[in-house]
Amino acid sequence: MKTRLEKFKTKNAKGVLSLLAGNTIAQVIMVAGGLFLARLYGPEASGTYNVFLSFVAILSILTTFRLENIFVLSKSTKAIRNLFTTLLLVSSIATILFFLGYAVVEEIFSLKTSLFVVLLSCIAGLFTAWNNVQNSLFTKYKLFKSISTGFVINAVFSVIFQFVFYTMGYKETGLIYGTIFGTVISCIYYFSITKGRFTSIDFGLAKRTISKNKEIIKYTLPSDSLNVIANNLMTIMLVFYFTKDDVGFFGNAAKVLVTPLTLLSNSMSKVFFQKSVGMVDQKAHQLYDLAKKVVLYNVGAISVFLLLMNFIGIFILEWILGPDWKGLHVMTWILSFWILCRSAMNPIQQIVVVIKKNHYAFYFNIYLVFITFITCVIGGLNKNILLTLSLYSFFAGIGYIIQLYFVMRELKRYKR
Repeated sequence: MKTRLEKFKTKNAKGVLSLLAGNTIAQVIMVAGGLFLARLYGPEASGTYNVFLSFVAILSILTTFRLENIFVLSKSTKAIRNLFTTLLLVSSIATILFFLGYAVVEEIFSLKTSLFVVLLSCIAGLFTAWNNVQNSLFTKYKLFKSISTGFVINAVFSVIFQFVFYTMGYKETGLIYGTIFGTVISCIYYFSITKGRFTSIDFGLAKRTISKNKEIIKYTLPSDSLNVIANNLMTIMLVFYFTKDDVGFFGNAAKVLVTPLTLLSNSMSKVFFQKSVGMVDQKAHQLYDLAKKVVLYNVGAISVFLLLMNFIGIFILEWILGPDWKGLHVMTWILSFWILCRSAMNPIQQIVVVIKKNHYAFYFNIYLVFITFITCVIGGLNKNILLTLSLYSFFAGIGYIIQLYFVMRELKRYKR
């Protein structure tokens, strides 16, 4: 028994617990505060807010080109510090170019999302990108507690300011302003830790560092870009065919289901990624068993949550939210299959970077973007949002299972 306890008290186990604790506290704050705020703001404001969040999610990934993954893979402290500073500059330039490009396109076509909301999305997206870069740096040096604290800071101040802005009369954009304030404050906290990592930029060194990790540029960047687009394209496309109320319902249903998935998967994936890098050279034969345990644990936990949520929790939630949110349970039922299948792949998704099979994720995400676009068009033309979500949930879920099969098959070869 004592030996088991000693094994449990490893830095990796503590890292999982630290991230899990921070994520749990942050998510509880966001969910509890979100329920109260959703009742205040209503479905329409929630619809605008979810479009904003989708743009933020896409920008925070695209503007760093996913080069922060190199931190975990690189062994050169000098190269890591140089790339860290480089990415802060690159993400800033990329965000500005995106906004200018959107403004030009908006003059030609009506994109259904106001330029002001996109500007706010760019601000939040830039600070989120900086947070992601710093979190990757913390993962490299196993500063999991700092990541955890940042999550909590972001959640607390976001909810506080969202309520403050509502009381000030910002009924349409209060949720957005609150999120920006929370993100900026958490970013300042991270910078208070990473300020010693700044260095003058050596573009030659940055280029050589990136060249040593060509797999990230070749597969991880386009794959992650497609993934974040696919996961957030639904919200943006729904605006073209349905009302803001419909988008608000979808956003809240997805949030209720994705929250525990994010809570478990993000904590495990960061530590699993870091640990798998250390195992691939000398203990590669153990990767399959480790990945299998992580997958089974995650799927089991999410399965229990989905059963409780769909049979009990969602009806309590509708009662808490009020009459404006009646019917939310239908969407949670529809999206549950997608969430369950996604829970199998999410915690080990970065293993493809370690075993240099990035193209698995790349091909899957091409499929996911295609499915998102097609299901939105089919449901939109039929004016039936439930049809859209049903088709998406089924085909996206099947895609996750197929990707998991190929990844586990490759890991089994290492075991042999």
